[in-house]
Amino acid sequence: MTHCSGCGMALSWKKYRFQRQWRIPGYYCKNCMLELGRDFDKYGTIKLPTRRCDLCDVEYYFLKPFNRGSGHKNYCHVCHEAATNGVVAPREKGTPPPQPKKLPLVMMIFAGLGGFMMIAGLLFTMMSTGSDANIMSILFGAVTTALGFVLIRRTLKSRSMLLGTNPSKPEMTK
Repeated sequence: MTHCSGCGMALSWKKYRFQRQWRIPGYYCKNCMLELGRDFDKYGTIKLPTRRCDLCDVEYYFLKPFNRGSGHKNYCHVCHEAATNGVVAPREKGTPPPQPKKLPLVMMIFAGLGGFMMIAGLLFTMMSTGSDANIMSILFGAVTTALGFVLIRRTLKSRSMLLGTNPSKPEMTK
């Protein structure tokens, strides 16, 4: 589903876009389209600043203020709705998101499928290299092994992002 590039609201069938204005990318709701159009007509370019949402870190033109207890935050439309309804507790800028207690079942299924594809592709390649070998059998086994490897690699990367552990990156030295 498309969201408004001005305030972050989810757009349904009615999307507005600046016609013949390739310098203004994105889709907008009616209110944001009118406000950005006024600003563009006044200055010849968009002078409104973009600010980052404090929860999702995406840049928008129009953010909604939210006050709860300790401080003042600015949220996009979706994050503002989630915070006001109590679905998502707003977090501080430097704190990491809470870690899940266990990995999702779907993630474990995809990792198992990737491992199975790697082993099956390797076995298929080894079995087809005998006297009845042809290039299609070897290519099929090699591609299956490679796709299984890619699936496991992506799953492990998603797992490390979900658990909040980033692999150590080498530091650049001068």
